Amino acid sequence: MKFHLRSYGCQMNRLDSELVASKLVQAGYEPCEEESEAGILLFNTCSVRDHAENRVWSKLGALRARKEKEPDLLIGVLGCMAQEHKIYLRTRMPHVDLVCGTMDFGKVDEYIAEIREKRQGLVQTGDLASGDEVVRDVRLRPNRAQAYVNIIRGCNMPCTYCIVPATRGLEVSRPIAEILPEVESLVEDGVTEVTLLGQTVNAYGHDLPGKQNLARLLRELHALPPLRRIQFITSHPNFLTRELMETMSELPRVSRYFHLPAQSGSNAVLQRMKRLYTREKYLARIRDLRDLIPDMEFASDWIVGYPGETEEDHELSKSLLEEVEFSQSYVFKYSPRPLTVADDYFEDDVSEETKARRNQELLELQGRISREKNRALLGEVVEVLVEGPSKKGEGRYQGRTRRNRIVHMDGLGTAQVGSYLPVRIDEAMHHSLVGTPVGAHELE
Repeated sequence: MKFHLRSYGCQMNRLDSELVASKLVQAGYEPCEEESEAGILLFNTCSVRDHAENRVWSKLGALRARKEKEPDLLIGVLGCMAQEHKIYLRTRMPHVDLVCGTMDFGKVDEYIAEIREKRQGLVQTGDLASGDEVVRDVRLRPNRAQAYVNIIRGCNMPCTYCIVPATRGLEVSRPIAEILPEVESLVEDGVTEVTLLGQTVNAYGHDLPGKQNLARLLRELHALPPLRRIQFITSHPNFLTRELMETMSELPRVSRYFHLPAQSGSNAVLQRMKRLYTREKYLARIRDLRDLIPDMEFASDWIVGYPGETEEDHELSKSLLEEVEFSQSYVFKYSPRPLTVADDYFEDDVSEETKARRNQELLELQGRISREKNRALLGEVVEVLVEGPSKKGEGRYQGRTRRNRIVHMDGLGTAQVGSYLPVRIDEAMHHSLVGTPVGAHELE
């Protein structure tokens, strides 16, 4: 039987989907790209924002008619929405057969077999089989040269807006002895860039015996010669230790792009968010890392319209964005989420109109900064990892620099996807660059 698997949300969800696919392929199921060809439809879901959930509810509702025509069609909801809503999900959408939480998909093949045998739905959200128990099929990944690797699941942080601790549980780190063989297998299959994943990835190892931390893991991975790029997301300012910063500075193949979400530039808002740092502490971390790695580029997440956020608070976020000069920002309008402190105790008192305006102001400010940074690269030759066809024109391909800048290129064949090319930057736009491949001798 064929299965179709669609992911919503973050990189962790996309990796979890690869693990689900591994499990199903090993059990004899066949993946397919077209939803209409599949007898099993699985949706790996996100609950971080209501917009992500609404997309899934809408999709499930649209499938009701097909299920009536094809009663043997098996529909499953995996991930954060499953963990959050549990039995309610099947109550609202009774045509859904499987509800499988974030810590149970390691036995997804068994759950599907049980549903097909008993011809009745199943809800599994009881922390029974982590995805890390799956023997990963390293071939099942979308990009041959790139791969995600989970190193820590869950989150222990008390951020008042965040549903992740409720849907993914407390932090559990994987031992280095488990991670290294997985990365070695990926490298043997052609991977040259790995991205280490965790909700608070730089907290890695605190629950493991011995000195197993992110700094040590980076050194172990850096010793694998085929790996040309190593990156990790998402970090928390409180776990950006001196040891980690010094390790990053000493390892040239560790990314010079660092995603360190600030969320707000106002201490009053940060306190209500329970981010456990101040604006001043955040800036000190940025300065410390830039002192060690002057060319480090930073990216941030921002929440606008958080309960109680004033215009002064918003201006402080804008000034922090300008002071750090982030290369990239992801800006989100606050939406109340169930199972969070903010939803229980704070009034959503900022109007949608105000949220939309503040969102746009941060995006416009980031756009101006990004454009200036991109213009500074005109005429430079940079190394680009070719990732695949570009969305910016027929026949173009796109890739990324080691500082995560998107570059669109002409004149490449599919055989060059996954290769590293020297590219001269010819044009600078708000969010990307346009360049021309040149001779390798021109790359410094």
